Amino acid sequence: MPRFFFRRSFWLPALLLVVIAAIVAISLAQARSNNGSDVTGQPIQPRSNKAQLAFTVDEHQAVSGGRSDAIKVATIRVTVKRQPEYLLVNGSLLADKRAAVASNVSGLVSQVKVEKGDVVRAGDVLVQLDPTDAKNRLAEGLAVLEELKARLDLTDESNFDPHQLPEVSLARVSKELAEASFNRVSKLYERKVVSVESFDQARTEYELALHRYRQALLQINQLYQSVQTAKARLAILEKAVRDTTITAPFDGLVADKHVEVGEYVAAGPQASKVVTLVKIDVLRLALTIPQQDVAKIKQGQKVLFRVDSFADREFTATIRYIPPVVYSDTRSLVVEAEAPNPDLLLRPGMFATARLELQKQHHALYVPGTAVLWDGESARVFVVRDGVARQQVVGLGEVSGPLIRVISGLKGDELLIAAPALVHDGMRISEDK
Repeated sequence: MPRFFFRRSFWLPALLLVVIAAIVAISLAQARSNNGSDVTGQPIQPRSNKAQLAFTVDEHQAVSGGRSDAIKVATIRVTVKRQPEYLLVNGSLLADKRAAVASNVSGLVSQVKVEKGDVVRAGDVLVQLDPTDAKNRLAEGLAVLEELKARLDLTDESNFDPHQLPEVSLARVSKELAEASFNRVSKLYERKVVSVESFDQARTEYELALHRYRQALLQINQLYQSVQTAKARLAILEKAVRDTTITAPFDGLVADKHVEVGEYVAAGPQASKVVTLVKIDVLRLALTIPQQDVAKIKQGQKVLFRVDSFADREFTATIRYIPPVVYSDTRSLVVEAEAPNPDLLLRPGMFATARLELQKQHHALYVPGTAVLWDGESARVFVVRDGVARQQVVGLGEVSGPLIRVISGLKGDELLIAAPALVHDGMRISEDK
């Protein structure tokens, strides 16, 4: 072999050319492989006898051939609904009625029939007092009444006639005899047949008989009135016996229990409380209205509200009372709405967020919940602008079925990506119609 092949000045450039050629060949092979062809430019055919790993997306596919890098995806329009405007306020639920049930009679507690939290109906027994003393007084009053009725022979009050009683009847007969005798003596005295002494005696006997008759009649009438008094007292004693059973004055919830078995309760101005009862089948919703929104509130206005305990449920109420005065310290008005509570789910004291429906209407924007991506507390959608997917942060409101209300971030004419998890910000989009 000639010696010049071994010269350094020749083989070093030749070696460099070989390396460069190898690098170019490898680059061409990789490029053709990425385009789905082998190094000869022929398409690569998948091997049928080996498993192939593939990622399949239902609603988009790549546009191949090198003509475009856009991705086909399903898109949707923002839903625009015309609906009433709402005034958003806060409030609290109050019991429609609240009563500290007290004892109307004094006595010892023999039974306590309820516990805190119990739901009771009007007439249900709350506390039972020992009725022994009240029943004894009732028996005494009944005996007095029967004694008076026996004294007057009072079997039928509708036919009561005091003249049927012996003392009145005798006094009346004596009065009539004395009157007849006096009349005869008076005629004889006028003819000067009898003396003055006889005339005076006859007149005195008549006057005495008349007074005895009147006195007997008066006594019988007094006894008859005593019967009526005894009846009234008997009614009081019967009520005292009934009052030893303390019952619920209305349907409600037992908020507190103040007595236990064996305690003594007193009646009167300082009557002892036994149970605190609240009415909850209908509640009052007290809403704080800012001064600038007072003119928007009308009686009979519909209110929609939620409470934290039932966040997925919306309740309704109706404005019933609008006070005439705005509080000077807060510059606000506290109105009351009536909230039906037939299931007894709501309880007094719960905090409520409410929407008052106004007469004015507006356009509200809604998007499907599937078109929203959540990142912690923030929400975003992908908007198609000039064929490119652009990320847009949105403020969301209430949920209406599969739709979520958009409060901020959209204008209503946007085209959204239906499946935002399949795209990223800046990706070129081809709408899949």
